[in-house]
Amino acid sequence: MSDLRSLCRILAALGAAMVMACGAHETDLARVGGQTVGITTFQSYVSDVTGEAWQAVSAHVLSGLLDQYLDRQVVLEAARRREVSLPDSSSTMGPSEVQWLLDELCGPAPNLTADEIATEVGRRAEHERPAKAHVRQLLVDSHEEGLEALRLLNAGENFVEVSRNMSRAPNAADGGELGFFDQGALSPEIDAVIFSLAPGEFSEPVQGPSGYHVFQVLEVIPAGPPDLAEVEAAVRSEFTQKKIREHTRGCIQRLSTRIEIEIYDTNLWFPYTGRYAEG
Repeated sequence: MSDLRSLCRILAALGAAMVMACGAHETDLARVGGQTVGITTFQSYVSDVTGEAWQAVSAHVLSGLLDQYLDRQVVLEAARRREVSLPDSSSTMGPSEVQWLLDELCGPAPNLTADEIATEVGRRAEHERPAKAHVRQLLVDSHEEGLEALRLLNAGENFVEVSRNMSRAPNAADGGELGFFDQGALSPEIDAVIFSLAPGEFSEPVQGPSGYHVFQVLEVIPAGPPDLAEVEAAVRSEFTQKKIREHTRGCIQRLSTRIEIEIYDTNLWFPYTGRYAEG
């Protein structure tokens, strides 16, 4: 009897080893180090990120999302191996918490240098800032409705009230506010109309893809030299984010070379072409 029990234990162990070697259970999507990634967990992630049913997401997008998901698992596995304390809810950690882990594992992203900032600010300061126009609009179905809206406005009707009564723009109830546009940022036809108006003027009805627009320009800021304080703030923000992205990508690449990653291709419902495809 003891020999039979021993044989059963050996067969059970062999069976478990074969499951691991052949791609684990059919509900498994991948293995990252000592952790199994389940298919349903990834499908929930896809739906949460895209706002769509996972069945409706294209293979190209799924490959990119699987890369992101596996990146996260790499970071978590590296943290476990280095005995970095993880919260109980590590499976639902937000971006800021994952970034904290990356800083623990690879150190923070390098700071911008004064020379980097000065060089880029100087380069951008050489280019003239385009004119800007503060715009609001009415959107109607026909040219005739546009003319009627324009007649009411020219007669002194309040723009917000005409917008609420006649416009079908998504923000009609708020008066069709569009904010500021740089000259050249819109289609040539609409750009030419808007930048031909003086502050306070209304345009003739202009046909667009969604109907007919009547624009009003509230303010025009003429072209001129850039505001250096604004340029520097933009440079700091853009370059800081770029450094963080580059540092994060390099950190994950280094971590992933030390962690065994296996994709169970036969369990995937899409052709995976991401960064871990040859892992």
